[in-house]
Amino acid sequence: MTENAQAKPQAKFQRRTILIKKHLQYRYMSLIFFSVLLAFIVVGLDVLWTVSKVVNEHPMMQPLLDEMAQMVPLFALKIVMYMVMVLIVSAVISHRMAGPIFKFEKSCSTVADGDLTHRVYLREGDQLTELQDHFNNMTGAVNEVVREYEKFREEAAAGGLADKAAELRRKVSEIMPKFKI
Repeated sequence: MTENAQAKPQAKFQRRTILIKKHLQYRYMSLIFFSVLLAFIVVGLDVLWTVSKVVNEHPMMQPLLDEMAQMVPLFALKIVMYMVMVLIVSAVISHRMAGPIFKFEKSCSTVADGDLTHRVYLREGDQLTELQDHFNNMTGAVNEVVREYEKFREEAAAGGLADKAAELRRKVSEIMPKFKI
């Protein structure tokens, strides 16, 4: 686990694409977008109900209602602008999640293929940095166990248990055909 003790500094690079894992990011973006849209609708209906109640109780306020009706296109334009901003912010937020998830998927494939020396290094500001540390500790521990296994296998082969050592090696090769120590 000595490799794991040497912490690699956080990488400072920019991903070239905002949409790394499109299906995941679209799901988060739509969830955020529709939540904000629902909030706009609820607030808008509440304002409309309150104003209509006031106008019904005080008919002299009718000119105020007429003036507000003339501003509906402006309000609609503002809502569209706000929703575009919400989409941009949700894309950035989802990117900060999807990038690390994508990296972990690739890393899991690499480790599953047998490279136990592989480590994950996320960008500064990315989410899931605690998971990065746990993943790196886990692969370091598994790598240490495999080293001990190899050491035992070599000692067993030298001690006259060559057939048992070869059988053990074959079983491990079936499980992890390309493992590296």
